Amino acid sequence: MQNWKLQLSLQAVTLFATLAPLHAESPAVQPPVAPSAGFASIDPPAPSPPLLQDHSFSTGLQSSTRIQGSTGIQSDPYRAYAAFTGRGDEHSRLHTDLFVPLISDRQNLLFSDIRGQFLSGGGAEGNVGLVYRHMVASDYIVGVYGFYDVKRSANENTFHQATIGGELLTDVWDFRWNGYLPEGGSVHAVDASAVISNGNLVVQNNQERAYAGTDAEVGLLLCRIPNYFDSELRGFVGAYHFDTNSPTAESIQGPRVRAELRSFDLPFLSLDSRLTLGVQYQHDSVRDSQTSATIGVRMPFGPDRRRHRRMSRIERRMTDVVVRDVDVVTHTTPTPGGQEVAVHALYDFEIGSVTVLDASTADLPAAVASATTDSVIIDGGRGNIYLSQPIEVQDGQQILGGGLQVKGADTGIHAYYGTPVNLYGTDETQAVILTADNSVISGFNIFGGLHGISSDLPSGLDDLVDVLIFSNNVTGAADSGFRFGTLDADSIIAHNRATDNGAHGFDIEQNEGLFVQNNALGNAENGFDLFDNDGEVSLNRSLRNEGFGFFADDNSGNIDENEAYENGLSGFDFLDNTGSIAGNLSADNGLQGFTFARNNGVIEDNLAFDNGGFGFDFADNDGTVQGNLAFDNGDVGFDFADNFGLFQENIATGNFGAGFDFVNNSGQFLANEAIENSGSGFDFVENTAAGTFSNNVAEDNGEFGYDGTNSGTAVNNTGADNEDGNDTFP
Repeated sequence: MQNWKLQLSLQAVTLFATLAPLHAESPAVQPPVAPSAGFASIDPPAPSPPLLQDHSFSTGLQSSTRIQGSTGIQSDPYRAYAAFTGRGDEHSRLHTDLFVPLISDRQNLLFSDIRGQFLSGGGAEGNVGLVYRHMVASDYIVGVYGFYDVKRSANENTFHQATIGGELLTDVWDFRWNGYLPEGGSVHAVDASAVISNGNLVVQNNQERAYAGTDAEVGLLLCRIPNYFDSELRGFVGAYHFDTNSPTAESIQGPRVRAELRSFDLPFLSLDSRLTLGVQYQHDSVRDSQTSATIGVRMPFGPDRRRHRRMSRIERRMTDVVVRDVDVVTHTTPTPGGQEVAVHALYDFEIGSVTVLDASTADLPAAVASATTDSVIIDGGRGNIYLSQPIEVQDGQQILGGGLQVKGADTGIHAYYGTPVNLYGTDETQAVILTADNSVISGFNIFGGLHGISSDLPSGLDDLVDVLIFSNNVTGAADSGFRFGTLDADSIIAHNRATDNGAHGFDIEQNEGLFVQNNALGNAENGFDLFDNDGEVSLNRSLRNEGFGFFADDNSGNIDENEAYENGLSGFDFLDNTGSIAGNLSADNGLQGFTFARNNGVIEDNLAFDNGGFGFDFADNDGTVQGNLAFDNGDVGFDFADNFGLFQENIATGNFGAGFDFVNNSGQFLANEAIENSGSGFDFVENTAAGTFSNNVAEDNGEFGYDGTNSGTAVNNTGADNEDGNDTFP
């Protein structure tokens, strides 16, 4: 630092000695008035001193001299720099800018401008430009430039563009113009959207397009703040216009204003450094109002010891960043002729004509009841909806919540319409939504009320014909979340969720339809209470309910691939089974995994583990019990009275009671395995004269391998290492 100060002092002495004779012959000049400590007004340029044998030249505020000797010649008036700018708007961005002089003297500068831009929401852009600026008589600068731009949009489309422009800069004024020429055919497909067209919901296929256009602006130096890092404030006003050749695309045009506060030669960085704070506002009918703020730091390359002076104001302008639109202007536009009929993405029914209601609707239940369109969409875009009266769905009506997923009937491309909605029932004596025959109810988050969705009418519990109720969530109802009478064979209850309701999650008198992929969590009684099931109950889950996971008085249908976890009582509880119970899982429930009063159907490939009581518990088997697994339950793996049917290939292992505990076998008891249970492997009274007891295995059990008598057929029953022996039977 001391060497630098000494060198500067020597240069000042030399300059003073050179200028002294001329100063003595010049007329007297009044000394300048010292600037105030605050904002300084715009000063007129100081008189230029005469040239000194081509060794010195005017700089506006100060003189700069090429000094020859031991310090060498300063031949780099403009240094390369890197700039980093953060931009906050609807997408946070980071800009990087590399300024590289290629050919330069004080009046002429040819440089490359290399830029990169990264968006937080996805997407990036790169720009490579060549810029030529010429300073005219130290008064103004004329510049021209061209850029090649490439953009990777957030939609993962790539666009190419050429940008050309010109500028006129003075110490006080800015005038600039830019033209943007995207590559021909810059059209790429993007996600479709669901829109209402002529009263019907349709799927609109869209394209992302690059827009050709132009912008221009005028800037003015508003004030200087010399005592604060030699700062200045500039303001700019301009306009832009962009368009594309699509008949469905609207032109993008509007005003733009911005301001920049620039601070130069920052003491904590170096000479030629710069800090820029900016704010910008623009508005057009396509993108609406857009406001952004920027903060940028410029850091030059090269050591300060080679610099002998600060740049003058007009020289600083030679290194100003080229101002242009920050990225290739792209926008999503409808594909001409690209509308399709909208059908539901999962169930393929046509949405058709629509009435859209929301929180601003004065009497929403009345509006639903009086709607004559195919579908009523209740949208959540205006907030939650509070209901003191039920929404009464009409016969044949489709009532759908916002956030609706649809697809095009022709292409199958998916889109969404609206915002998900929350409905709050404020009266615990009435349901929030009352169903009707031939209706569709989907897409609602429902809180409170007596029931979330119900057919419990004032006149009594109604039976339903051909209803489709799916993708609804019901929480905190005073009674059951979903409550219906008989659901006929054409009815579907699917993808619904019942949570923390005051009684059952799902309460159905009789199911003859399809009951699939529903969830019941934390309800005060049973997760699923199906008084009678004659239909299909599959892929449902019951978790942490205080009663049974699944309960049915009688099952004559199919109960397949359901799951019951951590319920207070048994996972599955049925009085009588004449249908099929297959592929279900019951774990960590308070009582039994599976309980039946009697089995006259098929119980196959079910899994019960870690339950507090028996794995499987039933009175008599007159059907088929096959391929089931019971392990690590708190009592017997399989507990039943008598077997009159087929009981084969079941496994009991690691249970805290016997593996199999029953009274008599009068049917076929074949190829079952009891391994490592705390009690006997097989604990029974008798294999009767009508029974066949063959090919069973008992190993490593805590008591007997086989404990019972044989009066019928018993062959090839083996075992090993049972604590109390009886490794074979008979």
